[in-house]
Amino acid sequence: MVTTLGGGVMLSRIQRQSFTVLNGLIVIDGLSCLVLITAGLLVVSIPARWRRLGQLAGLGIAALSGHLAGLASGLLVAMALSERWRTRSAGLMLAAGYALIGFTAASWRLAASGDGLNSLSFILLLAGASIAAGALDLAVKEPAPFDSLAALAGLAAMLRLFSIGPWNLGWQLATLLVGGALAISAAWHAAGASEAIEAETWLQRSLSGLSLTAIGCASPAGVAAVGLLLLHLALRRLAQPAAGVTPWAGWLLAGAVPGTLGFIAFWSASAAIMAAGIPALAVVAWATALLGMLAAGRQIHGTGQWRSTTVALAGLALGIASPALARWLLRPLSDHLQGGLTPYGTIEPWGWTGLLALDAGSRSSATAPGLALLALMVLIGALAWLINRWHTGR
Repeated sequence: MVTTLGGGVMLSRIQRQSFTVLNGLIVIDGLSCLVLITAGLLVVSIPARWRRLGQLAGLGIAALSGHLAGLASGLLVAMALSERWRTRSAGLMLAAGYALIGFTAASWRLAASGDGLNSLSFILLLAGASIAAGALDLAVKEPAPFDSLAALAGLAAMLRLFSIGPWNLGWQLATLLVGGALAISAAWHAAGASEAIEAETWLQRSLSGLSLTAIGCASPAGVAAVGLLLLHLALRRLAQPAAGVTPWAGWLLAGAVPGTLGFIAFWSASAAIMAAGIPALAVVAWATALLGMLAAGRQIHGTGQWRSTTVALAGLALGIASPALARWLLRPLSDHLQGGLTPYGTIEPWGWTGLLALDAGSRSSATAPGLALLALMVLIGALAWLINRWHTGR
């Protein structure tokens, strides 16, 4: 929790502008704060071991480093301390990607390395991030436990690329396709899993894949969606619904109830894709969300734990407060990465209607569930509930 509190304190300092320390060697911006806040929440849900603390330290170095060597070293440490060889190989790819940028750029400083970003380094980074998010586990019937810190490191490495420079359309397309394939495939595995723990690991991979898809939008709306999805993932890790959860808390955590953080996160990912002008992929995002709700609904069993109940209420509170959350946490995140983002859209807080997704022409392309749309949005959660009842015969 110290890491989370530290990230929150720094976030209050960078609302207007990010800043650097030690002549640019340390960068404190919206991405640094989001990574620290999310990593702190994830560590609380993981048994305390020296490996996890080492991963947290490496992730902190990568998040705060303004030098490509420090960024690559931090990512390498965070991945090397994982217990899975696949994650370690992903760390080598991420570190190699940033090292290649440094060798080909005029400077190793993050802010002056834009000329070093090329297709080879991008492929290495995308491959590393997708492996960390669980892409290789799709071919395994019984995947190992999900390393959430490694997935966060991979997603943060992709987001940090926007600090270096803009992406070309080929890089965006590759990220959208890889992320979308991982998201819906993992959600399908989660919906068909027989054990609650197995379903939960697939759900976490699906959320990571959906985050990668949102990153591929390369827009402020996509970056905002990533922030919400990561917070939703952290809350599910904290709640540990596979250990037992009451029905009402389980459905709140599933994101099936409009107004909860999970629902807003799913909506934001779809809205970012709509704002980017890719409606077919938005359908994939909502199909992923629906499968995820179904899988989460099938997990509801046993006696509710105080932890899951408390976290479910926290998710509801954060969802209701999402306009304020967008202003406080997500807007600095996208503002500080603006140099590499495309003008494909943004997510704006908008009074009683909740949130609006604006396209490149500043036209509303999607509206979050507000008072006027609440009844319509309930249908999505009700559909997931009905499918679950039909499937289980209860």
